[in-house]
Amino acid sequence: MKKIFTKSAVLAIALLSSSCAIIPIPIPIPIAIDSGSAEVSHSPSPEQSATKLDEKYKKTCYADALTENEGRKITESSGSLEVLADKLAATGKHKEAIRKYNEANAASLNEAIANGEIEDMDISAIWHGWLGEGVEGFKKENQALLQKSAESNFKIGRSYVQIGKFELAADCFDEALELGILPPNDAVVHLNRGDTHARMGAKYKAKADLKQAIVLFKKYKLPSYQKEAEKRLEAIK
Repeated sequence: MKKIFTKSAVLAIALLSSSCAIIPIPIPIPIAIDSGSAEVSHSPSPEQSATKLDEKYKKTCYADALTENEGRKITESSGSLEVLADKLAATGKHKEAIRKYNEANAASLNEAIANGEIEDMDISAIWHGWLGEGVEGFKKENQALLQKSAESNFKIGRSYVQIGKFELAADCFDEALELGILPPNDAVVHLNRGDTHARMGAKYKAKADLKQAIVLFKKYKLPSYQKEAEKRLEAIK
């Protein structure tokens, strides 16, 4: 079993995705389709630990993240990989796009290690903890990096939707919102997550997301998107 990135490394990859631009409005919104007893060791081996880590991320946005060894071999720039991933997604090659998005994230980690950004972020996190500001202080100081992460997660989520991996897509949208993706993209994420929950049969969650999307689209004066969200809400029985 290959060793994959640790949790801290995965977070660093997400935070340091360096080439995503703010998602423009209008943005293509996917239209919903019909879906058809052993002794336990207290000191696990590296192979056991890797297996547990694999299981932990199997149902998350990081399910297809590169292994540590794979990530270190990436030599292209994160920016060029992100552009290629966008092109693959635009032509419907979503599995390949997800791979390239994750390669771009790994390249971002390599770049961050090279220029010292990860150390700076570690110091920032500790400093804000001492000040009692916690997560909000960290988010404020690192807003640009967090936005790039949120946008990357959203793009990966859209590709997961297109290949039918709705649980992974939902987690990507969760991450994008948790990181505080900026308006009006937050409304678009709610719309896409609501559509994803509907496909998964989670009607209550779907309705909640679509209602929030309607509120936000109205606030941002995007009537065509507001109508689309209303249409999808009405379609949920």
